[in-house]
Amino acid sequence: MKEIFKRTINMAISLSILSCVVGLIMIINPSLSIKTIGIIISIYIILHGIVLIVLDIKSTKYFIPFDGMMTGILSIILGILLLGKPNVISTIFAITIGVWIVLSSINTIKMSIVFKEDDVPWVLLLILGIIDLSAGVIVIFNPFEASISMIVFAGVMIMLHSIINIVDLFIIKKDVRKIEKAITKKIKEVY
Repeated sequence: MKEIFKRTINMAISLSILSCVVGLIMIINPSLSIKTIGIIISIYIILHGIVLIVLDIKSTKYFIPFDGMMTGILSIILGILLLGKPNVISTIFAITIGVWIVLSSINTIKMSIVFKEDDVPWVLLLILGIIDLSAGVIVIFNPFEASISMIVFAGVMIMLHSIINIVDLFIIKKDVRKIEKAITKKIKEVY
């Protein structure tokens, strides 16, 4: 049992190191990461379309009213088009986030105006709403740069998570006997 546990821990450490490397690549070369994500999503859309077409063909044999042929064909066409321009996906994603930020900031500005007559820090709400609105407009009009920022941030978070995970796993590996005793004790308590 100890050997299996140690091998499992070593495999988990290896995966965490790999995740750390992926995070580092995302930080160092975010535009490559954006293209890679776009290609993966494009391939997924193509495969999804193929699955819909196959399901449509198979369902007609059993008289199941499933109409996936047109959606499948459109998915394949969309996937192929996006495969040629993988940055489009990240741009659409960034613009969507920008629009969401703008709409949210408009609500904050409206709320600050509503609270203007009350004893509420409405000026602070108004300033934060305007800053938020500016950030949303920047993201909408410069989506590629916003995508790169999001990729870099995600890379930092993946690296941080991986490093914490590696430290945790080394601690667990070091104290394997204590953990084994604790697990054995818990098992005995149950049975």
